[in-house]
Amino acid sequence: MRDVLVTWRAVRRLGPSLALCLTASALSCRHESFPDVAQDFVYGSLAFAPRWATPMGLHDYVDPRSRDTLHLDAMLDDFSAANQERQRAFFTDIQRRLKATNRATLDAQTQADYDLLSDAAALALFSLDKERFAERRPQMYPETLGGTLFTNISLEYADTAQRAAHLAARLAGVPAYIETALANLKASNDVYRRVAIEEMAGVTEIITTTGAQFVRGTKAEQAYASAQPAALAAIERFNTFVRDSLPHLANFDWRMGREMFDTKWRYYLQSTITPEQMLKSAEDSMVTIRSQMFALARPLHDSWFPGHRHAASDTTLFQKSVVGEVLGRIGEEHANRDSLETQARNDIETLAAFVREHRVISLTDFSNVKVIPTPVFMRGAYGVAGAVFAPALQPRLSSFYWITPIPKEWPNERADGKLREYNRYKMLNVTIHEALPGHLVQGEYANRVTPEWRRALRVVYGNGAYVEGWAVYAEHAMERLGMTGGDSVKARLTALKALLRNYSNVVIDTRLHTGNMPTDSVVPYLVRDAFQEEPEATAKLQRAQLDYVQLNLYPVGLHEWWALRREAERREGAAFNLCRFHDTVLSYGPVPVPTVARLYLAHVAPTADMPPSRCDVAAATAPTP
Repeated sequence: MRDVLVTWRAVRRLGPSLALCLTASALSCRHESFPDVAQDFVYGSLAFAPRWATPMGLHDYVDPRSRDTLHLDAMLDDFSAANQERQRAFFTDIQRRLKATNRATLDAQTQADYDLLSDAAALALFSLDKERFAERRPQMYPETLGGTLFTNISLEYADTAQRAAHLAARLAGVPAYIETALANLKASNDVYRRVAIEEMAGVTEIITTTGAQFVRGTKAEQAYASAQPAALAAIERFNTFVRDSLPHLANFDWRMGREMFDTKWRYYLQSTITPEQMLKSAEDSMVTIRSQMFALARPLHDSWFPGHRHAASDTTLFQKSVVGEVLGRIGEEHANRDSLETQARNDIETLAAFVREHRVISLTDFSNVKVIPTPVFMRGAYGVAGAVFAPALQPRLSSFYWITPIPKEWPNERADGKLREYNRYKMLNVTIHEALPGHLVQGEYANRVTPEWRRALRVVYGNGAYVEGWAVYAEHAMERLGMTGGDSVKARLTALKALLRNYSNVVIDTRLHTGNMPTDSVVPYLVRDAFQEEPEATAKLQRAQLDYVQLNLYPVGLHEWWALRREAERREGAAFNLCRFHDTVLSYGPVPVPTVARLYLAHVAPTADMPPSRCDVAAATAPTP
């Protein structure tokens, strides 16, 4: 596969304005086009982050100022104070260049790109100046390191010999990487420290097992073996520091507070709905959904548990008891603890056939989707499953659907609790969400956006509410089209429980970080009000403590996607075609959904290499909620 190399010669081919702006003082940039700024932003920012450059398909980068060639596949991220200052200067200059661009003169599609880039630069500076996680989040170091090493192994961007050499070079950089981490970290909390040590164990496993196996028999094997002792010793220094020294430094409250929450919401979600509006909508929706679930569950309860009687004096408790027992029985229909990956592969085949038959979209070829176990170092963040797209700059490479196995050391009771939560109906929904027609399909369409600078910008800095909202929308749209796993009532109850999960995510995310919700109330709340199993609820609490605003991506995006579809159906009436709607909105790429609505409803055509349309044949339809 031909590597992506941004060179001085390539920069000149992009036009004299970009060549000038990359070599001269930023003050000399007066007439550059917006694509120039976007191109510089995407490639320049990726060059600061080898962890993301490799999976996005950027492998070598020639710095137009120093003329140095950065072999990004052999590098680790540099979190040093000096490099953070260089990043700050870079993003500040991007903002200055944006201000010099007259947004009003741009076409509708490019205005969408302008807004996306502007928010991305603002979020980067917010992270550097306000969040300062390099000083406060020890877990970011194993997550970044593990992800960087694993991309050399998992992503087939070059032959095995080259990737093994890159992996060995990155391993040799681990001691310096760890020293930077130790110099940076000045504060933390119990949750961050515990997760950092757990995740660093996964990095160790990559180095000693997965990586060692990958380089075996290559020319890089000796270099890798030579670098391994120093890397492992550095990791042990990190663990000792986090365990013994970091607790005696400053405490950093994982509760981020209202101001931080609202600011991140603005730049991260890019939504028209406010945190207060979303919280009220979520709490109101939970009441409605539980009532709907009770109506569906009561007949099943009377059939399955004819001898069970619950006190009806407390209506809320009565409904929760009935629904809880029915969900418990549905939860018994699950794979065994060692078969989750097998179930996922089978569900992929079933979903691919369904999507083709019902013409949910025009895309029919899903052969680049690979199902693999979630890397150990990422299992803290991906407790069940995850999706990894093909690179924006190498879109023909494989996409990965990660399935997180049940840890062998878990006792049967704990494993059964998780399996009940992720029963056959829920795991089908997870595969819809992560793979077909959720994330991996959305990523495939995004990788068809043209021109290349637009595709790179929209994929690398895509809107999270678009991405996660589409995946949740896909779950419910597929259920309404008849993908029910063989039982429509059980599937509907499972789907409503998933909605409860999404809305309860809003509640705990917002109230933990802005309202001082007691941590010891979270798990009981999720078990009682969202019908979650305790292991899942415990994992969700940890996820909410490790990040903020991110859990709102799902319900905010879902709200926006259904609002757009309802409006499209209202305007188009009998002419509405679900297949064509899906093809079009996916082909804009992941810009904020309100922006998609503006483009779609104004009949602005996507700029994309869209798959041959299958939409002229009557596509399946289903009512909107």
